[in-house]
Amino acid sequence: MKKTLFSMTVLLALSAAHAEKLTIWTGLDGKELEWLTQTARDFAKTKEGAGVTVDVVVVPYNEIDNKLKQSAPTGTGPDLLGLLPHDRVGALATAGVLEPVAQYLDAKTKSDTPESALDAMSYNGKLFGFPAFGEAVAIVYNKKLLPGGIPKNWSSFISTSQKLTNPQSQQFGFLTNITLPYTVYGFYSAMGAYVFGKKADGSLNPADIGLGNAGAVKGAQLLADMRFKQNLIPAGAEATDVQKDLFTKGKLAMWLTGPWDIGDVKKAGIDYGVGVPPKPTGAKGKFSPFVGIQGILMNAYGKNKTKAAQLAKYLTNSQNQIDMNTIGGRIPVSKTAVRKLKNDPVVAGFGAAIAAGTPMPNIPEMGSVWSPWNNAITLSVKTANADIQGLLGKAVSQMGK
Repeated sequence: MKKTLFSMTVLLALSAAHAEKLTIWTGLDGKELEWLTQTARDFAKTKEGAGVTVDVVVVPYNEIDNKLKQSAPTGTGPDLLGLLPHDRVGALATAGVLEPVAQYLDAKTKSDTPESALDAMSYNGKLFGFPAFGEAVAIVYNKKLLPGGIPKNWSSFISTSQKLTNPQSQQFGFLTNITLPYTVYGFYSAMGAYVFGKKADGSLNPADIGLGNAGAVKGAQLLADMRFKQNLIPAGAEATDVQKDLFTKGKLAMWLTGPWDIGDVKKAGIDYGVGVPPKPTGAKGKFSPFVGIQGILMNAYGKNKTKAAQLAKYLTNSQNQIDMNTIGGRIPVSKTAVRKLKNDPVVAGFGAAIAAGTPMPNIPEMGSVWSPWNNAITLSVKTANADIQGLLGKAVSQMGK
């Protein structure tokens, strides 16, 4: 009996010694937080997660970066961060608190992840995150007002929008926030504009800013024409809350927005579809909006990186991306998940926009771009015949200062 008790004591001691604990910081809330918590628990039921406990700690999104920079070097930070947008990667990698993760991704995971998502989570040629979900703006349209779907060419797109527009009765064919750089970037990029050029190694070059080039001027003019020549987006109608109110009341046919507004569209009972705008007349390329990728990041100072990587891969596998889509409506990046959800108009439509899009730059220099660019865009559509080239040129000269 004493021998048996001794053996049990040794086994319990060994079990405690081998018990592993991982911590993940997150800014998620509501059902998405419940998903993360439950999925982290489910990891313990897998072969890789046997004996692992996961603490999910809620940290406000706007505090995560600074808290990580302060705590990571002292060994008191988390093992993982999630879900964080890829535009946080540059600053955190520069601070030395993110672990490169390419070595932890197997060939199957890499092949199931779009190159654009991997590029978004990369900085200076190194992958710093496990991509999971994406977002980009696309056209959400009212099938009752537009039974034929989004027009396939630009001239038809404009003429159809005009036919469905009657400001006096608060009816509109097409609206979007033409003063927001994030929302309208796809028109700029189609015309040949870009935020940062690339160096020979493929990394972004902050010294090469393409927001004042000929393509940028054409993109800005395209938007100004929508207001002043085609009479589609009158002053006041660029406000996002106004557009949402119009669309959910059945008074707007086409709305360029993101998946974050779909919940309100569904609640309103609108029979909707999602797709991308046609290629603008005179464009160099297709409509290519900014793409945002959210994923799991790893602490460079973590004490059990191998196990943390296994947890990150589990949280971002195709089935868990599908489960998160069901719960929170996020758009999976996994090719397998997208195929399985092909009949979902949100995944199919916004997925097409993500596939056609450009990852929003994640280098720290992007922070100095937004304000001057926003001011220039706002002024370019404030009055007819604005000096668009001058406005954009001035904006570029202010970027990076």
